[in-house]
Amino acid sequence: MKKRKRIQLITYLAPDIHERIAAHAKRTNMSVSKVAERILQSGKYPDLSLERSVLQLLEVNADQARLGNLLLKGMNETADGHVVRQMQSLLREVRQTQQQIKACVAELKP
Repeated sequence: MKKRKRIQLITYLAPDIHERIAAHAKRTNMSVSKVAERILQSGKYPDLSLERSVLQLLEVNADQARLGNLLLKGMNETADGHVVRQMQSLLREVRQTQQQIKACVAELKP
């Protein structure tokens, strides 16, 4: 027998609570069900600004990855040892920054 991933919950709410949940769902561009699920999971309304912050950090992390890849390509194409050492130093800093960004994202995510 196939196991169901989600189970429907039917409940009755006071009109003012339903209005608050529906208004929050509209503001955050989420379904009422998703907002209710998040409230039950975390005990609070989902924070849209937190989700935006996480997405922006992930974009910065992707930019760092592209920069690191360009540095690697440059090191492979450069014969000057001094320049390669400088690029290696920059690459280490880029990778450290990526690790810091990943740690921040992990800390922010509920």
